[in-house]
Amino acid sequence: MRKFVSIIFLLVCTQIFPLDFPNFSLGEENAKEEFKRGLTYKNQREYSAAKERFQKAVNLKKDFHLARLELANNYYLLGEWEEALDELEILSTKAKNDLLITTKIESLRLAIAGGVTEKEKIYFKTIEGDSIRGYRFRNPTDITFDEDGNFYVAGFDTSNVIKFNAAGNPIANWRGGLTRKLDRPVSLVYHNQKIYIADFARDEVLAFDLTGSFLFSIGGPGKGQGQFRGPSSICFDKLGNLYVADSGNGRIQKFNTKQQFVLEITGLGNSKLINPSGITIENQNLYVVDKDKLQVIVFDADGNTLETISKPEWKKPRNIRILENQIFLTDELTGIWTYSLNNGEWYQLPKFRDKKGVYRVLFRPFATNMDTTGSLYFVDFGKHRIDIFSQKNNLLSNLDLKIESIDTSDFPNIHIYTRVKNRAGKEIVGIDRLSFRIFENDNMTPLFSLASKNKINDKLQIAMVYENSESLKKAKLNLEDGLFPLFRSLHETDSVSLYRAGKDSQLILSQTVSLRDILAKIRDSKPEEKFNFGKASIAAIKKLSMETGPKILVYLVSKEAKEDGFLQYQKSRIVSYAKAHSIPIYVLTTNPNPNLEESWSDLTSPTNGKYILLDGEGEERELYKEFKSQLDYRYILSYKTDTNPELINRYIKIGIGVDHRGVKGRDEGGYFVPEPR
Repeated sequence: MRKFVSIIFLLVCTQIFPLDFPNFSLGEENAKEEFKRGLTYKNQREYSAAKERFQKAVNLKKDFHLARLELANNYYLLGEWEEALDELEILSTKAKNDLLITTKIESLRLAIAGGVTEKEKIYFKTIEGDSIRGYRFRNPTDITFDEDGNFYVAGFDTSNVIKFNAAGNPIANWRGGLTRKLDRPVSLVYHNQKIYIADFARDEVLAFDLTGSFLFSIGGPGKGQGQFRGPSSICFDKLGNLYVADSGNGRIQKFNTKQQFVLEITGLGNSKLINPSGITIENQNLYVVDKDKLQVIVFDADGNTLETISKPEWKKPRNIRILENQIFLTDELTGIWTYSLNNGEWYQLPKFRDKKGVYRVLFRPFATNMDTTGSLYFVDFGKHRIDIFSQKNNLLSNLDLKIESIDTSDFPNIHIYTRVKNRAGKEIVGIDRLSFRIFENDNMTPLFSLASKNKINDKLQIAMVYENSESLKKAKLNLEDGLFPLFRSLHETDSVSLYRAGKDSQLILSQTVSLRDILAKIRDSKPEEKFNFGKASIAAIKKLSMETGPKILVYLVSKEAKEDGFLQYQKSRIVSYAKAHSIPIYVLTTNPNPNLEESWSDLTSPTNGKYILLDGEGEERELYKEFKSQLDYRYILSYKTDTNPELINRYIKIGIGVDHRGVKGRDEGGYFVPEPR
């Protein structure tokens, strides 16, 4: 109860600065009308039109603080982050103690600087397997995460898998079904809405759906192809192939997407496997921990040995994962070791202090993993616990919650679109409904719903911007071969729009799922020498920002694209605009020159996109799956307002608060009571 009261106090009592709808004196009615029009545009996600109206409202009434705040919000949503910061800093000079304004300024400054760069992680909390009634686990061996932020812990001694929500609360206890009861789960991996479990005693890999229902199994006892003796670790590559460390048979087995045996990897000579206990894949290379040889052996995709890695300090290496470009190797006796793939140095993680300042020692670490926020999870087999570490800034600062729009189209039902990010700019996934609070005119709304993630992400939206050049036209076969797998996978509910980047820019196709239509428009375009990628990009992102579901901006380019294509709108503006709406940028090129990749990296890298060569044999084969994985993680909160519908044009203030893992965030917005339809 005390926590509930504190949330109300945070949301209501800390509002020091007067951001409520003001009284308007004679001659200021136009400011009110401009604000109303601006808010209407914003809630329709017409952010450019809204910006102009808010600018007029502020010019007409200089102390219209609410209009200035909404102006700052619209600048942010348009990728004009410097302008947004200017407006917020003007507000801060009027009210230095307003926590909402202060938090927005801090978050925006970090976003402009590229997010939190600090890598320091501090102790967050421990999950004790023996202390959770009804969800007990002992001797945990592994942990994995699904795309909703839920995580799964394998209990070796208790023969179960415990499912936790993103806040760290247990929600399910899996023991398998009648025909496939778990015995000794030792390794977990999430893949395509399924949890795969390597059961050491059953000599099988079991697949479950996310509710814990058994789906199918792979393997069985034996030495033959597709059989196991003590499967100890599993992982998937980007193409969906499954790799199993078959410890008792001294080999790695590879299975295709149909669960069919493909390849056996045993190593030769000094790299011959004896007791593989942990595996992971990075850049198509397979890293294998051999517990008996005290080595990490690296193989290529065909099973050829690339290198062996060892340290004299290793006593009982168990597992391996590559997280944030670092190898994390767990040694049951000496602790956790990391190796930077950038500078090539091994480092042993030291002891750590808990929140009481007491040093804690990992007794028998079995595995490590990392969630989408960058928090590290250490699995301690001997102490029956999971230790969690998070970035220091993410634990000591507020969450960045933003109200994007408020939909009143079916009033009195209200739908609020929000995003929640941490200080690193990463979206927080898996926040449940009970972690949110909604206030309407400072009165809490107790009954509201949270939209299903699956419903939001049922369709894919792609905006393609093509370089209007002779080189791209001549590469028609490369385009056709490279894009065919993507368009073959598109559903009728998906949509692709096409923009021409020439001397000017133009929307050529507003909606299609036909590759033939795309290629025909590119073929029929008259080639030009200059390409306005900037203008086409802004138009494409504007259209995408109004949609729900996965949204992707794609450039189709050859060797002729140059930096002067971004003179009108700089790359930094495009990146900010895309990041504000979580739109990744992909560059698909027909030019095999690898030196051009760097010139596009300042667009692809910060937006979580990629640079891909269309050669018919590479990553373009999995584009649809990859695009669909770029989920829309917005939270859509819906409730039925008690506001009298006869109060037409009355301003209604909305406050949203969230408390996730003990870190809070808040934002404010509003709407005008609409006229009846």
